[in-house]
Amino acid sequence: MIDINVSLLIQLANFIVLMIILNFILFRPIRQTMQEREQGISSAFGDAKIAQERMQKLLDQYNDSLAEAKQKSVATYNTIYQQGLDAQRDLISAERSKAGEALDKARAEIVSASEAARTDLKKEAERLSQEITSKLLGRAV
Repeated sequence: MIDINVSLLIQLANFIVLMIILNFILFRPIRQTMQEREQGISSAFGDAKIAQERMQKLLDQYNDSLAEAKQKSVATYNTIYQQGLDAQRDLISAERSKAGEALDKARAEIVSASEAARTDLKKEAERLSQEITSKLLGRAV
């Protein structure tokens, strides 16, 4: 059986004194270090969360600016494309106009040349008819 005597009280006092000394020397510093570590971890977690939110905001801004740049490039492309089509139409119209003028000039030259040929043919026909008449009649007409 357990005897309750003075040695038990001394052992209990030693244990309590040891716990008090260990509390000051070991347990409090360990608890304080663990609290500081916990605070550091939660602070780092908060910083990471803030950094992630900032990164997400920057990513959204980047995507928005990228979409805006795409829209501007499409608008610029469409403008340049339309200007090219307008220039093409103008060139085609100018060339058609030049071709029409050249065709009209060629037609005028053909009409002029045909009139000159008709006049020459009439003169030649008259000369030939007089020659034929004079040969048939045997005298000059």
